[in-house]
Amino acid sequence: MMIKAMIVWVLGLCTLVPYAIYYLFTQATRDEYALWIILPLFWIFGFWGVVGPMLAALKVRSVFKTIETARSPEELRATLSSVETQDAVIDLIASENRIPRFLAARVYRMLVKHLVDAPDGQRAASPP
Repeated sequence: MMIKAMIVWVLGLCTLVPYAIYYLFTQATRDEYALWIILPLFWIFGFWGVVGPMLAALKVRSVFKTIETARSPEELRATLSSVETQDAVIDLIASENRIPRFLAARVYRMLVKHLVDAPDGQRAASPP
């Protein structure tokens, strides 16, 4: 999904931005100046501010959907240990707690270690 968004951004950067600048300098009337100035600025600087959170939400949604559809404990373990799930959980921890991503990755690793090392009866207990 991220690759597709990057391709769309690069295509817009190569086609939409030059056309908007050309149109602004050659054919735009005074009433259209604001639109043709804002369009390239938004595409260059604002695109990822809009698309990034949508991609993150889609990633988290797909992870939760695969967790819901897991039919056996083995499938659930495989889903939770996948790279996609790890990235989504780290991003979620970082954004919800407003901490850097590397700290969220450390928290995630500590949580997984705690869950793996703890006996079955102690997993439901509160963390130390």
